[in-house]
Amino acid sequence: MKLFLISIFSFFFIVTNIYANSWQREASGFSEVEEFTYDDNKVIHYKNTTTWKDTIGNYGTSKCYGLIVSDNKNIISDYKMYCNFMDQDEDEYTHQYFRDTQFEGGVGKSLLVGGTGKWKRHIGVNCTYAIDYFKQSLFLLEKCNLK
Repeated sequence: MKLFLISIFSFFFIVTNIYANSWQREASGFSEVEEFTYDDNKVIHYKNTTTWKDTIGNYGTSKCYGLIVSDNKNIISDYKMYCNFMDQDEDEYTHQYFRDTQFEGGVGKSLLVGGTGKWKRHIGVNCTYAIDYFKQSLFLLEKCNLK
């Protein structure tokens, strides 16, 4: 019986640590762009708003602002994007996003650069995200490794 209890405790400890160090957020919302072209480049003023939920029980809203420069094949050459998230407790955190794939959708990295309340301890956390678009709608999945 003692060996059984030790085995159960060990399993619980391992599973808890695996999930405690991982954080995933799913978001969807709407984006807007304003743009102009010069030579073979496109300059895009981008903004979006989303609602989100995560795997540690939080949910909320976000807003993002950015400047994107791409070539005539929509390959990104310059990308500055920041998103501010507010959760159900009105704690906030901000991510800086990095990407060099096509504008229409792709994979990138993000860094949690600021936070209040429970998010403050996660400043410096790195994440990987995937985003896709359908017209003005966006769908995002982001996975982070917590400290």
